[in-house]
Amino acid sequence: MAQEKISGWQLFSMIILFEIGTTVLFGLGMEAKQDEWLAILAAMLGGLALMRVYSKLCEYYPNRTLVQIIPEIVGKWIGYPLSLVYILNFAYESSRVLRDFGELIAQTILIETPILVVMAGFMLGIIYCLRGGVEVFGRLGEILFPVAFIALVTGWILILTSQIHHFEYMEPVFEKGGQPILKAVFPFLLVFPFGQTLLFMMFAKNLNPHSRFRKVGMVGILASGIILSLNMLGLISTFGSLVLKETEFPLYTAIGMVDLGDFIMNLDALAILMMVLGGFFKLGAFMYGTVLGTAQLFKLESYHPLLIPWGTIILAMSFIIASNYTQHIYIGWKISIPYIFFPLYIVIPILLWIIAAIRKMVGA
Repeated sequence: MAQEKISGWQLFSMIILFEIGTTVLFGLGMEAKQDEWLAILAAMLGGLALMRVYSKLCEYYPNRTLVQIIPEIVGKWIGYPLSLVYILNFAYESSRVLRDFGELIAQTILIETPILVVMAGFMLGIIYCLRGGVEVFGRLGEILFPVAFIALVTGWILILTSQIHHFEYMEPVFEKGGQPILKAVFPFLLVFPFGQTLLFMMFAKNLNPHSRFRKVGMVGILASGIILSLNMLGLISTFGSLVLKETEFPLYTAIGMVDLGDFIMNLDALAILMMVLGGFFKLGAFMYGTVLGTAQLFKLESYHPLLIPWGTIILAMSFIIASNYTQHIYIGWKISIPYIFFPLYIVIPILLWIIAAIRKMVGA
């Protein structure tokens, strides 16, 4: 399988777009209420520790992806089935992201368009991009990251200047101490979005040089954590924690409320642009992990023939996983995060790191 290369800036851009992808869509669990922005910062610290674990595994086994590393650590009898579990998880995550953005588009700007058409078009765009390889995906991230960042900053400048924010909604800070913050962090915020960066172990060997993976990953998590925390601060000051928890697409709603002298208004498309760019890269990254992992597990020469089959399966899965959007969110937050993603993104990687470290110490 040909080795493709991406730069540190390209990987950084992809991490930021991935992290803000679906996260800016929601008001999150709001377990910490008006302290949710502090909970995001606390989860970011946990994310930095997790990235240290992920990068250490990549240092122990250079030029290998997660799917290739696992059998090296625990042997083929456990490793191959576990690698398959991760591949299936990446596919499941892809279907969830696709459903998120299909619902967003279908409920906002393309109300009369069937959601199948929206999601199929989204998937075709991802397949076309990934057929060009990870280098094309990286260059696209490098180009579009500034666009998404400028859109986000512009949106919040307009919200602040239109005076729909109320800073008193952020008070009191630490009203009930640190317990609500810890409850918000574990397991929800630690997994979503910071633990999901485990996926970038599938990109690590493409980094030129791959030894920079830890540095790029750490900076990416730090930057995305600050962006998400500031975004949450803005949302809380606009809606208040109670209303925010019940608002389906809060950032979209907030930007839609902007009205500057009946001149600057109806800016919904700005929010859609920013969120779709993030969603495109989150779906694309999970899709890449799925097809590359499958090709590596079954010793295929290229992942390109798998794009259409897996794309079709993921599109079908996005409908099967839930009968409606409310159920989709419930399954993701109450079932998938604590019982599927938490073990796969946090518990198992830490165990793999411990085993690998012991094996390196004893020279096994």
